Amino acid sequence: MDAIPWFAWIAIVGIAAWAVVASVQAATGPRRKEREELTEALRSNTDAQTRTGERLDAIEQRLTTIESTLNDVP
Repeated sequence: MDAIPWFAWIAIVGIAAWAVVASVQAATGPRRKEREELTEALRSNTDAQTRTGERLDAIEQRLTTIESTLNDVP
């Protein structure tokens, strides 16, 4: 410990911290991409379900109109 000057410890700690940060980024990088892809897929699925629901509501309204018309016919 006496052979290494105090300012060299700053560089040693900096290199160790950089290694930890780089390894964490390497470990979480692919997962982040997968998460983003899954989020996008969920958004598009939600949009499709919303459009399907709106379409079913429109069909239900038309069927209600047809039913009331058929009930009015003697």
